[in-house]
This record gives sequence, C-alpha cells and structure tokens, in this order.
Amino acid sequence: LAEMFQIRGIPSVIVLDAKTGHFISDNARTEVMQATNESSKNELLQSWLEKEAVPIEQAVLGAGGGGEGSLLYQITMFFMRRPAYMLGLYYFGRRFLKYLERLGSEDDEADVGVEEKEL
Repeated sequence: LAEMFQIRGIPSVIVLDAKTGHFISDNARTEVMQATNESSKNELLQSWLEKEAVPIEQAVLGAGGGGEGSLLYQITMFFMRRPAYMLGLYYFGRRFLKYLERLGSEDDEADVGVEEKEL
C-alpha cells in the first residue's frame, strides 16, 4: 500500500470512497491539521463528499500540496534517514570554511605586500 499510494512519511492519511474504493485525497493529514474548529471540520468533510472520486489507477498522487513531494523535503528526508551522511556534510562543510579562511588570509597578506612595494 505504501508503494501504491507513494507514502513518504508516517503518519499519512489518504481518503478513499468507502463504497467504491476510489481515490479522493492524499493530502488529508494536512487538511485535517488545518481544520481547527468544528465548522472548518464540517467544511472539510463536505469538500471530500463533493470531490469526484477517481479510480486509484487514475489518481494523481503526491499533488496534494502537503510539501512531501517537494525537492527540499526529499533532500531533507534523504539526510535525516542517513545520519552518517549528515556528519559527513558537517565535516566537509567545516573543512571548506577553513579553506576559505586560509584563502582569504593569503589574499590579505598578498595585498599588504603589494601596498608596501608601492610605498
């Protein structure tokens, strides 16, 4: 089911038509979280009832707008699932910053030498 519905995180909420099993929404978790009062919850239920259910094979999954399909989300989850990669990024990031520091200090020293020669 996770592969069929392109589940990328837990918890995930998908709305299906109870009678036909057709797809209604794959962004239900976000929609439910945004429904904060009784009237917005009723409006949400009504919107699901009015939405045209489509067969699962024809459903456009991941278009719910919950952010789970975005590139930034995918990159973040890639590194969150692999902590060793995060440590590697941290290590190389620090080394790169030190390299830039040395590069900048060498340029400063070269500028001072040029100014002294001009005087």
